[in-house]
This record gives sequence, C-alpha cells and structure tokens, in this order.
Amino acid sequence: MNDYSTQNVSPFLLEELKRALESVPDYGSVEIYVENGLVSQITTRKIKKTIRNKNGQS
Repeated sequence: MNDYSTQNVSPFLLEELKRALESVPDYGSVEIYVENGLVSQITTRKIKKTIRNKNGQS
C-alpha cells in the first residue's frame, strides 16, 4: 500500500496532515495537492494579520 494514497488513507498520511495543521499558527492554511490519486505535496502557509478587526483583535 502506498503511504500517500487518497483512496486508502494511511496512518502515516494522517500523521503528516496532523503535523501540517499543528504547524499553522493563529492564521494560515494547509494545501493538499493530489496527482493520480496520491498526495504529492502538503503546503503550509502562515498569515500575519496587519489590520485589527472591530473587536481590537488581529
């Protein structure tokens, strides 16, 4: 079984995704790229807010 299959999601892939989510601070995103039924890339993006909202929070 391939560890990166989208059809039979392995514990290994779940752990990779969990680590990616945990690495995102207060604002950000996780992108999952799939090619031919396999996860080929996991990208994390950190976003730094520069403008505060009406509640005074960024």
